[in-house]
Amino acid sequence: MNLVENRNYYVATRDAVLREKAAGNSAAVNHLLFGDWMRYKGEKKNGWARVRCRNCDGWLPISAIREDRILEVNFIDIGQGDGCHIVTPDDEVILIDAGEGTNMVRFLSWRYNLRGRRRPEDGGRAPFPLDHVFISHPDKDHYYGLLPVFEETRLKPLRVYHNGIAERPQRDEDKDPDLQYLSSEDLGGYLHVNGERYLWELISSSSAMHALINRFPGTNKLYLKTLRKAAENNPDVQFIRVAGKDGHIAGFEDDQNLTLKVLGPLTERHSKGNAHRDTLIKLGDEGVTKNGHSIILQLQIGRLKVMLGGDLNTESEDYLFQHYGETDKIVSDLEAQRYALLEKGSSATADERQTLEELTLELETIITKARRHFRADITKACHHGSHHFSEAFLQAIDAIASVISSGDDENYSHPRPDALGAFGKYSRGRRPLIFSTELARNTREFTPVIEYIDTLRRFEAELAAATSASERRKIEKRMNEAKDRNVVVYGMITLRTDGEQVVIAQKLEVSGGNDNKWDIHELKHNDHTGGFEYQVKTGSH
Repeated sequence: MNLVENRNYYVATRDAVLREKAAGNSAAVNHLLFGDWMRYKGEKKNGWARVRCRNCDGWLPISAIREDRILEVNFIDIGQGDGCHIVTPDDEVILIDAGEGTNMVRFLSWRYNLRGRRRPEDGGRAPFPLDHVFISHPDKDHYYGLLPVFEETRLKPLRVYHNGIAERPQRDEDKDPDLQYLSSEDLGGYLHVNGERYLWELISSSSAMHALINRFPGTNKLYLKTLRKAAENNPDVQFIRVAGKDGHIAGFEDDQNLTLKVLGPLTERHSKGNAHRDTLIKLGDEGVTKNGHSIILQLQIGRLKVMLGGDLNTESEDYLFQHYGETDKIVSDLEAQRYALLEKGSSATADERQTLEELTLELETIITKARRHFRADITKACHHGSHHFSEAFLQAIDAIASVISSGDDENYSHPRPDALGAFGKYSRGRRPLIFSTELARNTREFTPVIEYIDTLRRFEAELAAATSASERRKIEKRMNEAKDRNVVVYGMITLRTDGEQVVIAQKLEVSGGNDNKWDIHELKHNDHTGGFEYQVKTGSH
């Protein structure tokens, strides 16, 4: 490889140790992961190159360096809710949800060194672009963490994708007499068709979303407040409604190296007078409907598929099965009937045993058809490890690895024990992988009470002793950087892949040294079986 001084390169191997000197037995400086960015410092020696990586200078074997960027998917520990940060091989940034607190903006501040940059309004550089921001659905634990992201003027959202559902004040003068408005909901009016209700007042264009935001400038609706902040940050931001009929996100079509296929929500076309619109069926109460119509993306790079959904529930999975499994049956009802017959055991009659065989075959056929669309190697588990799912849907996904995003500040006990068991039972491979941001978290810097108090006291003492506003700002910057790093280091699950080589890693709770900071799991493609397989680790630990 012809390395060029001050050019960017990337780690080519599963992991690598940055060394103090150009020798394998030299002291370790840092433990690097597949795909980590580095800059070549212009010096070679005995097959080694001097580089700067993760804010450290050191030496790497030239064989561990590659020229092209890979895909990086970071499942952020944002507490309760979902938050995913993606960097594409073309260096585009994708966010999918952001929880409801400040963890996502803290992660972005750390990742892009925002605290070291002046704001554009203060004469600083142009803001860092957020190319694609997806709000899977308008639930607070998915979108409200985007408010501080959009408030950060050193960041600039370019496109905000949504499912068309927008809570808004229900003013009598805005109501259409041909529609039904539910007093318990603020989602807009419903159209009645053949005994079903369909949400008619979806926000289907960027101009319509901008108009809705402008119509209610003082509303307390947090969803509109969040989107308004995106528009204030960037008046030219595009609001893009996403639906399964779209096929692929623009720029990520089938002919691209990285594709983003939209599997949901599923719209149905209906008419009212001379108007024809895409609508969303009412799946249940407001929460069930919002959650069930989450944006579902299937990301593919090379031979690897990753499914990224929001808060799907049993009702929405039944609805998706009817479309993708090509059936008019309710799959969760079929499952319930099958389990009821299985419980009879040896007491089942001949007719019941025959019915059991027929139900089993029918479910297998539906799952097989749906699997053509939903099968993925890695999946972000829907709804934070909730019990609100069907086993058939997990079988349709058939993943090797599942990532659960959940937090402490909730009263649902996520991830639930039955969900964890089902993820393992219905996943693929000898030892399916289940990752959890909550279980991986070990916030050693700021969570233990004594250490937390001691840290705060040290910062307070430094602030009290500061003799100038400039010195005080520097101390506050250090304090915030420490908090930012705490979010990043503990709890995050990171996926690195070029479509062939796949690494999933999380920080070790206690570092084994500068050469052992990561718990690393690797998937490799088996050309004989046609799929990825987990490289099982065995040993004494």
